[in-house]
Amino acid sequence: MNTSPEIENIISNAIEKAKSYNHQYVTIEHLLYALITHQPFKKCLSQYRVEVDMMIAEVETYLNSLHAIKSKDPECIPRKTNSLERVMNRGVTQVLFTGRKAVTTLDLYLSIATEGNTNAHYYLLKYGVVKGNFIEFWQRTYKGDDYSAITTDQANEILEEYTTNLTQLAREDRLEPVIGRTKEIDDIINVLAKRFKSNVLMVGDPGVGKTAIAEGISSAIINGEVPEFLEGHEVYSLEIGSLLAGSKYRGEFEEKVKEVLSALEVKKKAILFIDEAHTMGGAGSTSNGSVDFANMIKPAITKGHLKVIASTTWEEYYESFEKDRALMRRFYRVTIDEPSHDTTVRILRGLSERLNDFHNVNITEDAIDASVEMADRYIHDRKNPDKSIDLLDAACAKQRVLENKGADITKSLILDQVEKFTGVPADKLKGDNVDRITNLDVNVKAKLYGQDDVVEKVIERVYVSFAGIGNETKPIASFLFLGPTGTGKTELAKLLSTNLDMPLLKYDMSEYSEKHSVSSLIGPPPGYVGFSDSQVQGGRLISDLSKQPHSILLFDEVEKAHPDIFNIFLQILDEGTVTGSNGKQVSMKNCLIILTSNLGSADGDRNNIGFGDQDKTGEDEKAMKNFFKPEFRNRLDMVCKFGKLDKLSIKKIVIKFVADLQKALIEKHNITLNFSEESIDYLAEEGYDNKMGARPLARKIDELIRVPLSKKILFEQIKNSNIMCVMDEDTGEIAFPVTSKGVAKLGDNGIIEIEEVDTKLP
Repeated sequence: MNTSPEIENIISNAIEKAKSYNHQYVTIEHLLYALITHQPFKKCLSQYRVEVDMMIAEVETYLNSLHAIKSKDPECIPRKTNSLERVMNRGVTQVLFTGRKAVTTLDLYLSIATEGNTNAHYYLLKYGVVKGNFIEFWQRTYKGDDYSAITTDQANEILEEYTTNLTQLAREDRLEPVIGRTKEIDDIINVLAKRFKSNVLMVGDPGVGKTAIAEGISSAIINGEVPEFLEGHEVYSLEIGSLLAGSKYRGEFEEKVKEVLSALEVKKKAILFIDEAHTMGGAGSTSNGSVDFANMIKPAITKGHLKVIASTTWEEYYESFEKDRALMRRFYRVTIDEPSHDTTVRILRGLSERLNDFHNVNITEDAIDASVEMADRYIHDRKNPDKSIDLLDAACAKQRVLENKGADITKSLILDQVEKFTGVPADKLKGDNVDRITNLDVNVKAKLYGQDDVVEKVIERVYVSFAGIGNETKPIASFLFLGPTGTGKTELAKLLSTNLDMPLLKYDMSEYSEKHSVSSLIGPPPGYVGFSDSQVQGGRLISDLSKQPHSILLFDEVEKAHPDIFNIFLQILDEGTVTGSNGKQVSMKNCLIILTSNLGSADGDRNNIGFGDQDKTGEDEKAMKNFFKPEFRNRLDMVCKFGKLDKLSIKKIVIKFVADLQKALIEKHNITLNFSEESIDYLAEEGYDNKMGARPLARKIDELIRVPLSKKILFEQIKNSNIMCVMDEDTGEIAFPVTSKGVAKLGDNGIIEIEEVDTKLP
């Protein structure tokens, strides 16, 4: 003997109710409570003019008073009483006697009503649930447990509670106009005309207008722009979350779904729209159950009793729908592509009047064109028309906040919003970036010494991009900085970041030397540990670029990375995009890419073997060609060779380091540190290393200057003083006498000079 799902849920809810009171036994009264809170049965009692809520409250009060059967064990599993077993068996006997196949809620009620001398029977009689009359009413109204016989008024109430009538919104002119989607709407109407499985699944990227198309069909029905078979239809948008809300016990969700489906069948001319359709799978299911919304709706949409329009994204389609082949075959897929540039412009023109009225502004044609153009060029992680509408709406909202009534929305205001969306400076967007780069050459050379030729070549390439005549399908520029350590490769990247006002994203490629570590850059592939976590971020590079799409990317010591990493670089350098493991594609067209390498430096520094000196120039280029494949080298804009630093450049770097130290001392301790020419020469001589460049210089300054000064400041309590860094003639070492002498500076001729000053920084 089978039991219906309703009965299983009622019994389960009765047990859960007993558990909630920590009762040792499940009684008939627990079963009665579960029965009268069962939504269809509750509705039947209400129509029978029973004060159901009062009845439920009284039964619950009684259950709360059953202290005698409470257990001291909080983990107690309640057992059925003999009387409850008798009621259940009586229900089974009734079904066998009538020749039916399953126990129903009516059988359960009859069995409870037959069990005399119980509190359950008392409550039924008290509230007027007389067995003979109630059976007649039940059979007349519901025909057993068949809820399809609900009235039209009941259907309207159900649909009003759980759905939104899109056609009614269209009648009230509360839907936005749908423009440029005639083909997609026609494709959907053709599917709806089918006899069987007249169900549409719209699949497209987020923001392409899937929901808007459903609203467009609703408007077309109201305006009489549909074939005869769709005339008079109503489109109901279902939020699955509204069905889940308030479903505390097993079976309540299933009851709500059945009610909605029955109501739609009663309406006859109804179309169900399910947005975010991937949520159907698993909605309402329990940890040990297989019944969810998708499985419940399958029979209805298969028979053709119900027309359904659903929508989802490509990512969710592959993740959810393709796994449920039975559900997928019941839908006809319609692809919703991103609208073209011209179509997006027409969409914004159609919306502009409503935006004008809402924000009390005046949107110009230039603003519409700029919204679409800038969104196409700089916002690559979203789709039109959504991103273009957001730009235009945000610009209008800004004027509304400022209370600029009647303000003109111009191209300039749109560019300001693009800067907020993308981080790309407004002057670059406007083409007013001349001021930022006019003195770029001078500013960089003033802090990077001995590499003037490299600086000039790099800046010339930047000029091309900022002038707007570069390749817009590629990054701003891509460089390979080649040269020995300590020659300023990383420093140049930092200076460009500072002077161009672009954030610097640095990646130490030694972290990606292993094959498996490459995945952390763009996310691990399916099947690898961590793939599920990467679905949101997609890897470090994808995550960083999503936050800062206008950046300088520094891939330091790229030769230490695993060879697989260069496959990623091929896409970056050629197409200006990178795709994460989650399928998310991020644009790098507004990035400046710098790769650094020390290839060939060791060969150039190796001692000669044999007679005489051997010319080892070009060793770095030879090593580069041997290491990097031609397809990689050909995608680079430029290979920049950094030469070794001479002693004059080292002196300049000493002055630079000294200036930083002077600034820190005067700000924190009001100490002015001056340097003699001899001390500068000594630091340059001691810190110079032909092989290591300027890096040993910083360590030498720490050793000879910072450490001794720190001791003086801490232990001698030096403050508000002038200190001179000089060479002690007796010891030949650096000393720090208190004086009011001058500070060392670099003259125009490149010679260290002493300039008389007071206590101010140079």
